[in-house]
Amino acid sequence: MSPPDNSAAVVSMVPDRIIPVIFVPGVMGSNLTCADEETRWLLDGAGTMLKSWRTVDAKERKKLLVPDECKVYDGGALPEGTAQSDEELKRRGWGEVGAMSYAPFLVWLEHELNNFDNAGNGQRSALIATLLGAEGEAAITRDEVGLSYRYRLPVYACGYNWLQDNAISAKRLAQRISEIRARYIRDKKMCDQVILVTHSMGGFVARYCIEHIAGMKEKVMGVVHGVMPTIGSGAVYRRMKAGTESDGSFAGKQTAEILGGDAAEMTAVLSEAAGPLQLLPTPEYGADWLKIMDGDRVVLSLPKADGAGGIDPYSQIYASRGQWWSMCEEDLINPLKPNHPEGSAEKKAQLDGDWLKFTKQMRRVKEFHQEIKEKYHPCSYAFYGDSDAFKAFGTVTWRRSGRIKPNQPEADPLQGLPLKGQLEDTRTVTTPVKDSNSYARFQIQHFTLAGPDEPGDGTVPKRSGVALKARMNATLKVSVGHEPAYKDSELARQFTLQSIVHIAQGVSKTPLAYQDSK
Repeated sequence: MSPPDNSAAVVSMVPDRIIPVIFVPGVMGSNLTCADEETRWLLDGAGTMLKSWRTVDAKERKKLLVPDECKVYDGGALPEGTAQSDEELKRRGWGEVGAMSYAPFLVWLEHELNNFDNAGNGQRSALIATLLGAEGEAAITRDEVGLSYRYRLPVYACGYNWLQDNAISAKRLAQRISEIRARYIRDKKMCDQVILVTHSMGGFVARYCIEHIAGMKEKVMGVVHGVMPTIGSGAVYRRMKAGTESDGSFAGKQTAEILGGDAAEMTAVLSEAAGPLQLLPTPEYGADWLKIMDGDRVVLSLPKADGAGGIDPYSQIYASRGQWWSMCEEDLINPLKPNHPEGSAEKKAQLDGDWLKFTKQMRRVKEFHQEIKEKYHPCSYAFYGDSDAFKAFGTVTWRRSGRIKPNQPEADPLQGLPLKGQLEDTRTVTTPVKDSNSYARFQIQHFTLAGPDEPGDGTVPKRSGVALKARMNATLKVSVGHEPAYKDSELARQFTLQSIVHIAQGVSKTPLAYQDSK
């Protein structure tokens, strides 16, 4: 019997048209169960990784990190801060990826893409008509944001076995895309295409999936790439020769020990791990990025361009055998091999067999580089690191230290032999003199790897980060470290959100389009 008024009931309707957003992590960014089925590569936090991996030597890493025997582990830590249950987050794959690197970003993205009850105060609304400074950028409009709110954009993750060929990981991503679509369709929802957001090597997985797995190009609406080593990174060579680099901080040293602190630990794993090897510089990276310097004199620079301009880092650097500067030291490939006497036929046969397996991997690396060369989804966006605060190995340089004594004949470091057991960033080399009548037959020379030289993100140099620019809808330069790129850079997150809104406009060309928006 209350008097009439102008009040109205408001009923919030959750859209039943779904555009899943799938995050694809970078190398070493997925949780794995190792070959013994008990040990885990579990990225819940720095403490977890330190406890499990800090003291694991080359032999144990060789036993545990076997590419074809490791499996994705989905029981990683699940973050708080979303409206979803742990069961739902695990179903969405969040437990497959490293919480220490990605959880804050996934929580943020899930909130910003599904804040229907507070749309006016969300980041999407705040970015309307805002330019972030990207090349080729277009500010998002009110209509674009409005259209994006007419769809649900649930955030998924897809971990993968990063030790394996990225082509194998791409099949796993394709399967995940198909499963997600099928689930919504089974639940009487409308779902046609997905949006991919990638970090680092995850971009390779996505690109191969879209280009080489039947039907996937039509299932992906667009892609956002973050700090992708588009044409490779010199850091991979550096890590094979000296272990993971450290910035000198306590945390940096701990990280290096976890990932592999010296050449023995890194070579034992990477020499048979196609995925990480596919991050090596491609021919498009350029010539002369590996140098041996004696003062200001360049003793050697590789790879050399041939007369036709072709560049072959595969034979000149990666599969070059027996030189002290060769990327892969054959004696470190298999720390589990029998201890045959030096110079014995058994020793030679063992090393030859190990080297044959490694060169087979390098042939596959070359094939993979050719398969994804200049292959990108037509609706792609990317951000990359370009900062002197986060320098990366654009050029990798061995510098000679020490002085030549007066009247001492010139020695040839290219023919030198390294002393045994050198696993970090220095090499002591016995080098033959060029004058056979000299009083000495060799010199002792010392070479040290120079530090990173090119602006980047600490891992990927600028030259590789920007190599995709001509094929992107927009590219953004940021100042951020590689591993925490999404976590540490607000600008990168805003660009990702802006790009997703742009990509989502492609829904108007799908069966999910509303009649009034076609």
